Amino acid sequence: MRELISNDVATCVGCNRCIRVCPIEGANIAYGDAGRIKVKVDSNRCIACGACIHACPHNCRGYNDDTERFINDLRNGVPISLFAAPANRANGENWGRLLTWLREIGVKKIYDVSLGADICTWAHIRYIQKNAPESIITQPCPAIVNYVLMHKRELMPYLSPVHSPMLCTAIFMKKYEGINDKIAALSPCIAKAREFDATQYVQYNVTLKKLYDYIEQNGIELPSEESGFDHAESSLGCLYSMPGGLKENVELYLGKAVRIDKSEGQGVVYRALNEFAEKRGVNLPAIFDVLNCPEGCNLGTGCVHERDVFDVNAIMDAARQNVLARSREDFDALYDEYDQTLNLNDFIRKYTPEHVHQFAPTERDIENSFRQLGKETETEQKFNCTACGSDTCRDMAKKIACGLNIPTNCIQKVRNDVNREQHFLIDMSTENLTNINQIRADISNVNELCNVIVNSVSDVNAAIEQYNKMATAIDKIAMQINIISLNASVEAARAGEQGKAFAVVAAEVRNLAHSSKDTVSQTQQIEEHATNSIKNINDLIGQISTEIKRTVHDISDVSEKTKTAVDRATQVRLHDEL
Repeated sequence: MRELISNDVATCVGCNRCIRVCPIEGANIAYGDAGRIKVKVDSNRCIACGACIHACPHNCRGYNDDTERFINDLRNGVPISLFAAPANRANGENWGRLLTWLREIGVKKIYDVSLGADICTWAHIRYIQKNAPESIITQPCPAIVNYVLMHKRELMPYLSPVHSPMLCTAIFMKKYEGINDKIAALSPCIAKAREFDATQYVQYNVTLKKLYDYIEQNGIELPSEESGFDHAESSLGCLYSMPGGLKENVELYLGKAVRIDKSEGQGVVYRALNEFAEKRGVNLPAIFDVLNCPEGCNLGTGCVHERDVFDVNAIMDAARQNVLARSREDFDALYDEYDQTLNLNDFIRKYTPEHVHQFAPTERDIENSFRQLGKETETEQKFNCTACGSDTCRDMAKKIACGLNIPTNCIQKVRNDVNREQHFLIDMSTENLTNINQIRADISNVNELCNVIVNSVSDVNAAIEQYNKMATAIDKIAMQINIISLNASVEAARAGEQGKAFAVVAAEVRNLAHSSKDTVSQTQQIEEHATNSIKNINDLIGQISTEIKRTVHDISDVSEKTKTAVDRATQVRLHDEL
């Protein structure tokens, strides 16, 4: 199936707006990509309603049409004729100049879809008069047809078999005007491409927006001359592009003889169609006039959107007043002409349903999804915030069960996960705070021990200093003893034989003096070494003390910040619990 909706997932932020506005379950699929939520389009389920394009604020949704292929084929000499939707009047500055340019680049014939709309109205009236159906759903809107054929096949018996105004125009051009060219549609609608592919009457869906974008991007200046259409003036069919346009056309001829209900807009019409299916023929209108776009085709999915709805309605009302100025005889004569020249069967379509997989998760699957979401209570399962894009938590659980969404796209689950993580961090931080306080106490003890060591080292320094004084005194005593021993030796020598014994004593005294001096010298060396060692210890303890003070400051800072964070998180938790 042709991919009509383009999707640039690189710019997708997973805001879920596309899921929220999409009327089709599973046409938009949420998935995880490197920790981020992304949403992709399943073209096999998409009905090309265009709701996601207008809903996306990140420009990741767009669409594809046949504008470039149409222009290239014209330039290559392919014979192409064209019809223009009534919405052409409400888009662009001057649609008459646009038609002139199209003729200049090679378009052979140009028809107004208003003609096909008149044929479509005539065909509806004649079909109802001939077949007296219980109720019919009109099908000018291809997104509606896509919805029925792909996702609501029980509505097929009610779907009007009359071709849309565009197809009625194409059939008229080929079968009644003898145009054998390829046919292009100057269209306000993305989904028309599917209708054209299914019926094979039209080869190009050229949307108004893409065509005007092409003109602007290529710096094309439209001719000053205006041109019209290659057929006679039409009736009130120009109003088909407005909400209730078909209803107004039918009532122009039948008055209020039949009940015609209408609905438009993606947020309303598909719900109305579902309700229509549930009615089973009870209290249904003769005609249900439905449109996908809330403001009709004039502001359709493939339109320029430069005018607001009031300006558009003013333009269309001018066309209405121009038609209504004609006499009733003119309208009757038009239908008489159609009765004589047209074959109703030429404008009847046979539908082929699309075989699209329908998701049907079991209750067990849904319960498992709820477990993945952490939703165990009825209150949690009916939170229904719609942030995931689904209307209810149960719808979200179904999508998870079918692989159309992921648990991390649930804001309630993420919030609960964050709360659990917050509680864990609070508990961990509280425990860390206790450990930090213990570390502070231990460091304080180490600091006190360092102070004790410093004091002890100071005592050792004092003792060494005292010992040094004693060594100096001993050195002085040894010097005095040495002098005394020298004097004794002199006196012993003088005494001769009687002094020998005294000389021996004097020698021993001298040896004692020398030994004391040597001991003092060694003591000085030991004291010097001890002093250097104690100095190094003092320096090391000083560095340790400095590092301890810095560590204590850092730990105190971390402790204060952790305490503040724990207090704040606890307050948030208590607020959430309340």
